[in-house]
Amino acid sequence: MSDSDPATQIFTLFNEIGIINQLATSRFARALAPDLNPSEFGVLNHFVRLGDGKSPSYLAKAFQMTKPSMTAILGKLQNKGYIEIAGSADDRRRKIVSITSAGRKARERGIKAMAPLAAIVVEQQDISKLVKIIPVLQTLREFLDAERNAVDGLS
Repeated sequence: MSDSDPATQIFTLFNEIGIINQLATSRFARALAPDLNPSEFGVLNHFVRLGDGKSPSYLAKAFQMTKPSMTAILGKLQNKGYIEIAGSADDRRRKIVSITSAGRKARERGIKAMAPLAAIVVEQQDISKLVKIIPVLQTLREFLDAERNAVDGLS
């Protein structure tokens, strides 16, 4: 395969995104500690962005992890008072997860914890170029979300 091959280009794109994700997640983990880890923050962020009232099974599929892994994350968030888990009004066997006001505040603290890294990025990078790629990345994420939803039966 050549560098102009679409499969190679897509691999290179995803490889760069993966490396950026790994580096940013590591830095974010240090900034969040000891209150949250990136997985816990991700659940809180999901609720703020997309709404809460989801089942643990739905969340496991959305985060592409096993249900026991998601259950462990939810247990930690519940112990911290950042989420509530209640029985569904339709089916008491089914659990519904909701974010609390303390969870919303924890998410905001997490975002603020990234301020030192944001300052370094703004100082060292051309922020106008970075901002211009956000819509492209959002479109790619939306496409990949839709693909995941189709495969995993999420809606």
